[in-house]
Amino acid sequence: MRVAIIGYGKLGAAVAEVAEKNGWTVVARVNKGDEWTASDLGADIVFESSTPYNAVDNTLKCIAANLPVVIGTTGWHDRLEEIKGAGGTVFHATNFSIGVHLLNEMSAYMTRTMKQFSEYSAQIKDVHHIHKLDAPSGTALTLRDVVSANGGDATINSVREGEIVGIHELSWNSEVDVLALRHEATSRQGFALGAFQALRWLSEKHANGESGIYNMNDLISKIQ
Repeated sequence: MRVAIIGYGKLGAAVAEVAEKNGWTVVARVNKGDEWTASDLGADIVFESSTPYNAVDNTLKCIAANLPVVIGTTGWHDRLEEIKGAGGTVFHATNFSIGVHLLNEMSAYMTRTMKQFSEYSAQIKDVHHIHKLDAPSGTALTLRDVVSANGGDATINSVREGEIVGIHELSWNSEVDVLALRHEATSRQGFALGAFQALRWLSEKHANGESGIYNMNDLISKIQ
């Protein structure tokens, strides 16, 4: 299988490494400022990991060339309807980590439980490296949506420092104690492995003539 990486930063490089270890060929590595057309990539599928500003336009170019796209960029979801309207085969995730998906599942249960206790207030801590462009992170926004969907309300505190890969913590705070659920990524390898699972899964969808907009819930339910 031939994959093109659009946005060859830390995540793009990690995904390329996993793809090659699994026998795939990385046919294009597109960096910021490079001129490219989707038809000239020579790819069967695209992994998009550029910037929030460019992600949607890059994806629409690929859809127009009948290329399936897995989007690893975050911070662009206010334009999701444009991608839905383009009619392609697209997978998007604010985080490809299986651990983060499990954090969301546990957070849904805990929110339903904790909303019974008015003495607690919920807060999400979102900590990343200084190079991350969006704040709050897409993962933190998704976690807040999980809390909201289950009857809670959480504020987000975003911190950008050092070279931290990613920490997300949902806590309930009272005057006497703190109850917290926490996920800390110690390596980008977890994101890359999850992204490659998404690439493989979406390529099968496309090969079977299936189009649509998919996310981690679709992938995880298939694995389960």
